[in-house]
Amino acid sequence: MPIDSAMTAKQPPARLPLLERRVEDCFAHLSSALSPLGGAAGEISVGTFIGQVLALAKRLPEAGFAINLCDNRYLFTLGFCAALVRGQTNLLPQNRAPATQALLREQYPASYVLHDGLENLLDSCPQFNLNETDLRADACRDIPQICADQLAAIAFTSGSTGQPKANLKPWHTFVTSSHMNAQAMLGDDYREQLRFALATVPAQHMWGLETSLLLPLFSRLCISDSRPLFPLDVAQALQPLPAPRLLISTPVHLRALVHSGVVMPPVKQILCATAPLSQDLAQAAESCFAGELIEVYGCSEVGSMARRRSAQTDLWQLFDGLELAQDLSVIRGSHLPQEQPLQDRIETEDGRHFRLLGRSDDMIEIAGKRGSLVEMNKLLLATPGVVDGVVFMPDAGQQTVTRPVALVVGTDITKQQLSARFAAHLDPIFMPRPLLMVDALPREDNGKLPRGKLLAFYHELRNK
Repeated sequence: MPIDSAMTAKQPPARLPLLERRVEDCFAHLSSALSPLGGAAGEISVGTFIGQVLALAKRLPEAGFAINLCDNRYLFTLGFCAALVRGQTNLLPQNRAPATQALLREQYPASYVLHDGLENLLDSCPQFNLNETDLRADACRDIPQICADQLAAIAFTSGSTGQPKANLKPWHTFVTSSHMNAQAMLGDDYREQLRFALATVPAQHMWGLETSLLLPLFSRLCISDSRPLFPLDVAQALQPLPAPRLLISTPVHLRALVHSGVVMPPVKQILCATAPLSQDLAQAAESCFAGELIEVYGCSEVGSMARRRSAQTDLWQLFDGLELAQDLSVIRGSHLPQEQPLQDRIETEDGRHFRLLGRSDDMIEIAGKRGSLVEMNKLLLATPGVVDGVVFMPDAGQQTVTRPVALVVGTDITKQQLSARFAAHLDPIFMPRPLLMVDALPREDNGKLPRGKLLAFYHELRNK
């Protein structure tokens, strides 16, 4: 969608720093040699990072928007910050598909793709490959200043409808929210204690962006460029990081790690978001990693906004700087471009602590009886032998009554055992029909399961 030029018309604009770190501090941990950096590996200092950002900014194409598709986390961060210094806006799509690139190019003609060797690129779109660029530069002590009102990024989410939605992020919003997030996620000593973090989530999505890119800019967090998938790879990526270590992940990935049987190196803290986390899984994760798990609640429009120690409580604590308004239906903060409606129903006694009651569309009604898809999914995912799964309502068809559907990824569990599990806890009218065993669900890289993808996958299964 076009950008309203009034967003950047304020005069004179205030300026905010690109980062707030000591230049001699450790900024990133490169897990393997990167050819654009002359084969550099190991730790990169803040000063070296700044020098590389400034050098890259001078070489970027003349454009208004950079479609940042870099896969390596450090190269993504370099590109993101260089685009900022150049006065460009980062476009952060929900995937790297050519169709998505084409849609962005159509909506933002003054754009180019910034990547690090991606193969399925749109031929008609200008490209800049960081892997073919010498990114080496002398360390720099001068921290760049960015216009506070500069549109730093547009994050695109598919949401429940599958249609991309643009979320506009001015730089002052990111700076303020990063301080809020650092204090809430890392504690009051986020400026003093140096921590080393491994993230299993992509940087293009808001949860990965806030934690693995923005937190290192505004707190003493050194991020690894590795993004391992399999449990053994996660353990091996954590091992060389100095203590105290952090793991940034999602419930879907944590479930796979916890049940893998792989011995994990201890971490001080796990940060988890993108989907509801059960207390059982939170407790198992804390035992597996010998650290504290903090679950974060948020949305793409606002970002992170509340936290809880899920192994101990179901009560969320709102971040300082945010407040609930209009009968708990919206969230607002001085750094946000506008008030944002909440997609979830909540209850609170003091306005700062609350419980989630689920989304309005999570409640279903069949034959006059009401049931909760949230509770059905909790029941499914708490079943031994279930690796992943979802219970959802398909679109209404020609049948008289539309019933819930269950798609399940399991090991050592049968459809009959799952049906018996549901039958023991649910009214017969809410029994999932059909219940299908699948190899995997079509989740995005951040663990989310957009309704459009889910329905397409379900129809494909039914038509086989």
